[in-house]
Amino acid sequence: MRKKKDGGFADMNYGWNILEEQPKAMGASILIIDDEPDICRLLQLSLSKYGFEVKYVHALTEGLQDLERSRPDILFLDIHLPDGSGLDALPVIKKWYPDLTVITISAYDNGMEKQKALTAGAAHFLPKPFDVGKLKEIIYRVKS
Repeated sequence: MRKKKDGGFADMNYGWNILEEQPKAMGASILIIDDEPDICRLLQLSLSKYGFEVKYVHALTEGLQDLERSRPDILFLDIHLPDGSGLDALPVIKKWYPDLTVITISAYDNGMEKQKALTAGAAHFLPKPFDVGKLKEIIYRVKS
């Protein structure tokens, strides 16, 4: 049994949410590579409220350079970018950084892209639009 914030006790069998027990920031830095400024800001605001250190860029080339400099724990990678394909870059990224957790994001939620992303090493495929309330759960799941 674990002590809840309100002083009561509960365990997993009684609806205790394991995510509430995780450290606020979960010790992770996040890089977002997406050409949509609104998506980047939404992800940054949503994830930073959990204490994650979040940075974003809008182009694949810039993202690859930043990836080398900052070495984040988690990468949100859009599949369709103006200067290249995140899907094509993913195998190279995983070769260079095999321990990097990559979450691909795309407005095109067809089964083929999702399968290609997962086969190339993505830990999760996040279709747009997405539920920001599920982000912490997704990150916890892929980092476990």
